Amino acid sequence: MNSEYCEVVIEGSIDCIRGFVVGFLEGRGIRGEAIFEEDHHVANESKFGQMMRLIGVKGDRFHLIIGVGFRRLIETALERRKDELGLKIISERKIKQASFVFHYRAYTKELGDELRALFGDLTEGLRVSDYKPSETLLPEGKGIEAYAPLHDYEIKATGTIYGPAKEVIDFYGEAEHHDMVKLESIQLEYDEI
Repeated sequence: MNSEYCEVVIEGSIDCIRGFVVGFLEGRGIRGEAIFEEDHHVANESKFGQMMRLIGVKGDRFHLIIGVGFRRLIETALERRKDELGLKIISERKIKQASFVFHYRAYTKELGDELRALFGDLTEGLRVSDYKPSETLLPEGKGIEAYAPLHDYEIKATGTIYGPAKEVIDFYGEAEHHDMVKLESIQLEYDEI
């Protein structure tokens, strides 16, 4: 697995791009090293581009995150097949790190403990900033129904997760499946290649 990734913008049909890249990596026995940004909540487009995507109009440029070591291999393979496929690399940028902002609020101790552990005990390479969970215990709220304005327990927190692109994207995929968690889009920071 790579530790350094870059963002490559490829022009052409998304089906052709996806098929070519996945087939290329599968043919070499490489798994998990190509990430199509549109599948993983990565912010990479203008507001107009977002609006067009939401109404179902797809463009002809797609953002791909791939290991730096494989970028040249794919570029060479695309160059050899450019007349057949009509695919072209438009730009490339080395990714310095990725990040996203999270918020959560829970009203049970069990879910609170689960969320505190999820965001507090991060895998290697990830770090969190501005994370200070706030717990409130209100004994007078005990016994009130779940949708009432007063609860006997509440935990809420916000913070930002930082780290290598693939690890951040993988963690985002895990965190988005937890109840009571809201995640903002993944932001990429770039270095020069």
